[in-house]
Amino acid sequence: MRRSLHADGTTRSETRVLVWSDGRIERDGPEREYSSSGVLEAERFFDHDAPTGSWRTWFTTGTPRSEMDFGAPGSDAPGVQRFWHANGRLAAEGTVIDGVRAGRWDYWNEDGTVLRAGSYRGGKRDGSWSFHDGGGVKRAEGRYDLGARVGSWTLWDERGEAHVRPASEFELETIRDEDQ
Repeated sequence: MRRSLHADGTTRSETRVLVWSDGRIERDGPEREYSSSGVLEAERFFDHDAPTGSWRTWFTTGTPRSEMDFGAPGSDAPGVQRFWHANGRLAAEGTVIDGVRAGRWDYWNEDGTVLRAGSYRGGKRDGSWSFHDGGGVKRAEGRYDLGARVGSWTLWDERGEAHVRPASEFELETIRDEDQ
């Protein structure tokens, strides 16, 4: 077990390791990080240095911050990742394969209204997506092909009127378009 300490001598992290005769060191088992007040902030698991199992982080209040399912090393089985806002509401949730976004993802504001929803393939947006403003009103929908906007997109203006335009003719500057 390897430990690191905060300046006041309290435990900062604990990591279970394997030390090989050739000098190699591998994380193998749990790894935990603590705040200076002793509150658990992160918990991860490794199998011969490969991420495995469920990884979790918490805000300093103890509220969940993230949860990532890595499954068994080398597995192609989909896992689930979740991220929370500091107020405890879910911020994002979706599937991953080997830690990479693949499949359906949904994103929400701190008040629980939807921000955007769609699918990923190989970590890039792929397929149908919809984008909503801060109040949950749909503002755009269309398709992606491995990260590139394609085809015709429908955009809604402030009056709720729909406008169809080719993907190449607009930017999503008014839509919150970043990922967690």
